[in-house]
Amino acid sequence: MSLPVNYLEFNNPIHIVWRKGTPSDPYIDRLDIARVVNQRVFLLEIPDEMFRVRISGMFEINYEKFIKQNLKNNEFYVDYTNGFIYFHVSREAETMSIVYKGRGLILYPSTRIAHYDGTDSTETLHEIIEKSKSQVRELIDRTDNYEEYLKKLTVAINNSNHATDQALDATQKAKDATELVKDAYETTVLIYQPFVNTYDEIAQKFPYPEVGWTTQVYDTGIRYRWNGKAWVPIDALGGNIPLASEIINGLMSKEQFTKVKNITEFVNEKTIVFIIPKDILQGVQDPHIVFEWDGEIVEIKACVSTTGLQPTPIHVQKSTNFTDWFDITDSPIIIAEEKHYDNQTFLVTNVQVKKGDVFRLYIPSFLIDAQNLSVNIKILLNDSIL
Repeated sequence: MSLPVNYLEFNNPIHIVWRKGTPSDPYIDRLDIARVVNQRVFLLEIPDEMFRVRISGMFEINYEKFIKQNLKNNEFYVDYTNGFIYFHVSREAETMSIVYKGRGLILYPSTRIAHYDGTDSTETLHEIIEKSKSQVRELIDRTDNYEEYLKKLTVAINNSNHATDQALDATQKAKDATELVKDAYETTVLIYQPFVNTYDEIAQKFPYPEVGWTTQVYDTGIRYRWNGKAWVPIDALGGNIPLASEIINGLMSKEQFTKVKNITEFVNEKTIVFIIPKDILQGVQDPHIVFEWDGEIVEIKACVSTTGLQPTPIHVQKSTNFTDWFDITDSPIIIAEEKHYDNQTFLVTNVQVKKGDVFRLYIPSFLIDAQNLSVNIKILLNDSIL
């Protein structure tokens, strides 16, 4: 296969035009509808390997599996370098809808594209173009018809001018592509470094970073990349941090997990307990109890350990100043004769509790012969963690 006289190693390179994948120059969403030929499809652009190639009802396999075993009917393999997708032989001639993000194009020069016409001869596109030009010249030299000669000459001149323009345009695109490749490398390369515990440790651990250096901050899960001027956050890996358990740390420490796990539904409740040992005398009972939270009374229970022959009436009273006292039930709490527990026939009418409210018991009768009285007032706190 002959090559142009002026061919040198880098005079006729493959041109690669990449997008940057940044907000100002993002990868574009592509939907290629192509037919499987020789068990493969050639994508119109090079796909982004992070986004992957997606085909409805089919699964992508990796390179190791592809080279070790045959593709299954519902599997495909993607060559992310050249933009080829390989399918099972049963998929031959099927039309595929392929979704991916396009990174850009790989443009091949004419000297690198070969044509095979079914014989033993193989020609490059460059040779075909040059041969066509020679045939046009021969046709012009041999014709006796001036008008035909003139028309063909005009066509040749126009084609030559067009080819010249394309050559100039290709040269400029090659220069632009080189700059784009260089810029793409500088803006996308990731050179991973050891993680740090906090963002402030980055400058201490990497005082002289190079472009592309990437590290992850342990406490936030955010990865930072040095762009030549500053550490820029590029993604957050919080979703990859495991949940905490009694054994390992995760989104919280294992000690915190154990502490939270042991919190019961009763953590938002407080109970005021009055105990009157032995004989129950008439009048105001000690002690007076000051409640230190805002809340709501949800339950009152009273009991005696030694039953009496007479009912035991009890008034639960509340005050804000130790002077003015009000009953918090619509009727006294009654423990019937020969009973240990109250009969729950009362209603709590003053359920709201403010921080600093004072509670006490008042016994209106002196005929009580029951002993060891206990009164529990359960209060649901307004500020609950559950």
